[in-house]
Amino acid sequence: MQPTVTITQKSTNRFFTSLFKVHNRLVDNLSVVKREILFIYTLFFATSILIISIFNKYALHLKINKLHSSFFDVFFKYATFLGDGAIFGVLAIVFLFVKRKMFYVFVVSGILTLLITHLFKKILFKGILRPAAALSDNTLHLVDGVKMAMLNSFPSGHTTTAFAIFTILCLYFAKCKSQYLWISLAIIAGLSRVYLSQHFLIDIFFGSFIGIIIGIVSMSIFCKANKVS
Repeated sequence: MQPTVTITQKSTNRFFTSLFKVHNRLVDNLSVVKREILFIYTLFFATSILIISIFNKYALHLKINKLHSSFFDVFFKYATFLGDGAIFGVLAIVFLFVKRKMFYVFVVSGILTLLITHLFKKILFKGILRPAAALSDNTLHLVDGVKMAMLNSFPSGHTTTAFAIFTILCLYFAKCKSQYLWISLAIIAGLSRVYLSQHFLIDIFFGSFIGIIIGIVSMSIFCKANKVS
């Protein structure tokens, strides 16, 4: 029995050592995010909570839906692709030839995003109506050429994807001004889902939070934030 006990102890020690390394990387990764970036997301986070707590999600969506223009119709129609899951694959392939560890980061984050959004949308909150279905009796402004989804609204998968991807890029390009670009693109991708009436604000709010967690955890498993400047 002694060899078995020894092997078990070694396995346990390796597990906790790996967990400790991930924790240290997590702390290191968070420390390189610019304060301004944290402020921007905190402002987005706090504003979303305030608005969601004040307004009924249906009434809120109708108010937001009235704020449309021909420019934003085109802008958000294409901006929403920033949250397409295919971007995980594209970036994984790119980084495969640039930095191997980042390849694994994007693969793992893509898998986690897929599994977690599936858990929420198809199991825990299955069948929740999206704006186009829930507000069918109202006159919604819809953008031509956008195929409308009707079910499984919570949370926004595109927003989760966008925030997971751009959180990773924020951490990879540590101390680089491009962090402002990444957080802006993530927020734009999330807002596009509301503008296009694919999701309610509460959907993108929780999607952004989940995406950030996925991005930070995925990055911390494999590497520290890069010192690209």
